[in-house]
Amino acid sequence: MANESNSAPSASDALHRPERKRPHAPESPARTLLTNFFAAMSGAGDDAEDQYRRALTNLRKYADLVIVEIARSHSECNAGDYPTRWAHVHAASEMRHPAALPFLRNLILTPIPPEESPDPHSFSSVGEETILRTTAVEGIGHLANRADAIETLFEALRQPSLSIRRAAVQSLLASARGRKLRARIAKALPEEQQFLLDLKAVSVRDVPQIKNPERHLSQAGRRGGIAPAPSLPGDEAQSQAGNQAPRRKE
Repeated sequence: MANESNSAPSASDALHRPERKRPHAPESPARTLLTNFFAAMSGAGDDAEDQYRRALTNLRKYADLVIVEIARSHSECNAGDYPTRWAHVHAASEMRHPAALPFLRNLILTPIPPEESPDPHSFSSVGEETILRTTAVEGIGHLANRADAIETLFEALRQPSLSIRRAAVQSLLASARGRKLRARIAKALPEEQQFLLDLKAVSVRDVPQIKNPERHLSQAGRRGGIAPAPSLPGDEAQSQAGNQAPRRKE
């Protein structure tokens, strides 16, 4: 092999590949703030709520820088990593800052990809993509005191997803101009979806609770008993084989 360097030949029989050191870029302040917020989202303990609010306050303080990091980091996420993608959308929504509007709008107007799950009843990629977009709609709803946010919500009404339309309708009606916008919302909705105007979001605390949740349970259920597993073909043969197997000495 030809000696491509200008150094003198070596008598050693070992090959040493020169290491190319990549410059280590220091973590940006915006990335640190976003990482801290993600950690606070999953925090636990007595001070978890305080930590979350402090992390959120810092995001809002540097919103212009943080939203750039959110957009960059979200673009690098694996498409199927829905928890991480949702965390980015949630962060942008919770900032409640006009700087987040383009990011959230772009997500809402991006068509939902076709279903990728072989069993949508147990897991649906369309369902996950829809959750991301409804979270973005709710985030824009926090900015509905702005004309550009209102117009974005009307753009959301033109999306084919009923869930996205439902979230957009509720965000528009909850805005300060909600009553004045009702006629325009009705005009933007198909006739068969006018019922969306009458849906109301309620707090879980306002939902009537069952006074006696164990009323219709069996005695075993009230004791916290576990129903026996159903017998499957071959269980009996396996049980007999297990009984005949020699026991291992302890």
